[in-house]
Amino acid sequence: MQLHPSDAQRDWLDDRVRSDQFLLFCFEGPADDPDRLVAELRRRASAVAELRLHAVAVPGDLDYPYWATGPVGADRFVVHRLPDPSWPGVQEALGALLTDRLDIRASPWRLHLLPGVTGAPRCAAAATVVVLQVSHAFADGTRASALARALLSGTAPAGGGAADGTAPSVPVMLLRAAAKLPVQLGSLLVTGARAGRAERELADPAVPPPAPGCPPSAVNTDPGPRRAVRTIVCPATDLRTVGTVTVGALTAIGSALAEFLGDFPADRLGAEVPISLAGNGLSRNTYRSAGVRLFAHVNDPRERAEAIADDLAQRRRRITHPAMDLRDLPFAHVPAPLLRFGLARADLGAVPRTVTGNTVVSSVYRGAGDLVLGGAAVRFTAGFPGLSPAMGLTHGVHGIGDVVTLSVTTSPQVIEPGELDRYESVLRAAVAQVAHA
Repeated sequence: MQLHPSDAQRDWLDDRVRSDQFLLFCFEGPADDPDRLVAELRRRASAVAELRLHAVAVPGDLDYPYWATGPVGADRFVVHRLPDPSWPGVQEALGALLTDRLDIRASPWRLHLLPGVTGAPRCAAAATVVVLQVSHAFADGTRASALARALLSGTAPAGGGAADGTAPSVPVMLLRAAAKLPVQLGSLLVTGARAGRAERELADPAVPPPAPGCPPSAVNTDPGPRRAVRTIVCPATDLRTVGTVTVGALTAIGSALAEFLGDFPADRLGAEVPISLAGNGLSRNTYRSAGVRLFAHVNDPRERAEAIADDLAQRRRRITHPAMDLRDLPFAHVPAPLLRFGLARADLGAVPRTVTGNTVVSSVYRGAGDLVLGGAAVRFTAGFPGLSPAMGLTHGVHGIGDVVTLSVTTSPQVIEPGELDRYESVLRAAVAQVAHA
């Protein structure tokens, strides 16, 4: 199986826009010795076919890389013994960890183990923090969460994993690439014509229009190489007072951003929200991102949540319209050298006149709170959406069981440490306002 063009694009852009995902799980209680835990986790990973995958590049990128299986090496597991194992120390270590980058040719995932953590949220005793780093070329948030559960529970994911296989020899790779090229170009012409018709369908008044762009704010800037994170752990019921957890989180984030940004027009604030789609069996990333207005100028949290929910529903209607699939179909037939050529010349540093959202809000539910690792029980999970040249502040909304974590990811170049502490306080107050709405 080869990488889908959309997945290969994420890998080829990763040296310019870091996109690895970091899935955090915090376990409370006396866990086994870290070395024994690593041995057990390595055994579990070896039993999940999909976790044995790695990519094999085609010489000269003349075609898309292949997925092949291999052994799960010890290098996929890292034990971090922090000089400061307190929760603030863990958050500082996470900021450094987020600058790491996977090479999918060696491994598309890596697991980090942080034992002996003190003062973690919802933990009265010492905790063990596990962070699963996953390349976005390998999985989107939903798929990565399923793989994390498979690894941490020792149970294969529903639907099975990838079949064992090897990549073709180099001569066969090159022959296939040459044979595919005329077929790809022909398909590109045919699907391009269909995409034109799809654009006309999407322009129909019955289809919700695309979200209006937002003016860039102070956080829509190049974050540079460093990262910083904060986490807010709360009962899911605190956010469900005004609708779904996602809507509750957007309601709180809109209020917090408006207060934090000060003079920025609150009625123009928006968020870029990834919306999950039905899988097509080809791409490992089955979602589209949409702009959702935050209605931060609406003071009443319930009224704001209602407006956000309606706007999110409109965006979902457009994103899931069949014409969107037809519009995007040509991309699946772009020859690898053509895509590589275009990506190499893309100006990622250009300052846009408008942005899809002033922040990213990625929301994923990771299932029942029944995970146990080395005798320690899971207490919460978190995630940290990546930054990009025009996105210096992102939010994660990740739940397990009846607990949700709102995470904040930024850079000291965008929000200095003291201001980040202030933003965390403002966001906590906004969550409390939603909880009591």
